[in-house]
Amino acid sequence: MRRGLMAWDPEEIPLRVLQERVRRLQAAMADAGHDAMILYTNFIRSAAVSYLTAFSPYWADGMLLVPRDGEPVFATTLSRRVGSWIQTVKPIGDLVTSPAPGTVLGKRLAEISGIRRIAILELDKFPGGLYDELVAALPGVEIVAGTQTFAKARGVLDDVEKRLLTKADGIAKQALQSLDPQGCNLGEAVGAVEKAARLQGAEEVYIAIAPDLDSDRRFLRLSGERALGRRFAIRATVAYKGNWVRQIKTYSHNSQDALAISRADASFRNVLARFVAREPIAAQFAGINANDWIVEAATGTTPLAVITSYKAAHAMPAHGPGLILSMTTVFDRVPWCGAGLAALPESALS
Repeated sequence: MRRGLMAWDPEEIPLRVLQERVRRLQAAMADAGHDAMILYTNFIRSAAVSYLTAFSPYWADGMLLVPRDGEPVFATTLSRRVGSWIQTVKPIGDLVTSPAPGTVLGKRLAEISGIRRIAILELDKFPGGLYDELVAALPGVEIVAGTQTFAKARGVLDDVEKRLLTKADGIAKQALQSLDPQGCNLGEAVGAVEKAARLQGAEEVYIAIAPDLDSDRRFLRLSGERALGRRFAIRATVAYKGNWVRQIKTYSHNSQDALAISRADASFRNVLARFVAREPIAAQFAGINANDWIVEAATGTTPLAVITSYKAAHAMPAHGPGLILSMTTVFDRVPWCGAGLAALPESALS
């Protein structure tokens, strides 16, 4: 279950912005010849539905139906009692509760004249049981992939998303900066960072740690009283109002290491501040000899998905949703890891 406060704040996410996002998707659907689109959501694949409705599920799965015209409909397997609460934190569209949400939405679609072609976001990952329910209720209707259509609408970064990404990034950054690495063990370090992020209002926090960078630079979900190595790093993945970011900070107990880490941090901040999505990424690493990096973004149902990496060094991802750059390297002979939100466009639609 999610442990943070889930609430819709109309000042942070105005209803008109959600309506604009839906209309943008409907326009993309019309261009692609889709009569409706289905978007799946669950605890770990909440991003697309959250983007359109401001709602993030906390255990059961669900489906959002977006017709080419009219209001969306969200169907969930949760009870009607829980459904009444969902409607208070999902300010857009209708809500239905059913143990067979695919059947319910399929029947709704069958009642609309002219429905011939339905798109499903990430069709290859859509649950088979829900697919069978839809098909059974819609004989003769063509089911097609809707990922590219959704990506076209999702590629616009509005001012609300920009502001919330910046807020989430600040929470993660401050939580990592609040940790004093001297004298703490692994569990204490992880707990301190998570506590700091949650006290700042994070809905969800996932903390991973590389407890000894000299032996292993992988980030793992760990706890316990294990001693930390001379150099270690912590990764904080934070959600605020459905907007997810990552931050990574490297620490050392050694004063000489700390100077090198400080210089690496400054160089990385410069990379993030000057980041341009439509230029080759590797060429932008001035001051850092990076040969292991990834770029992530919320492009579909997954809150953060890898869209390119060092394996495609000349890739030029479009700048739509906020891009998260994560990097591992050696700086002045000190192993170093970092991650953060890349520079957001100066202008965005609101």
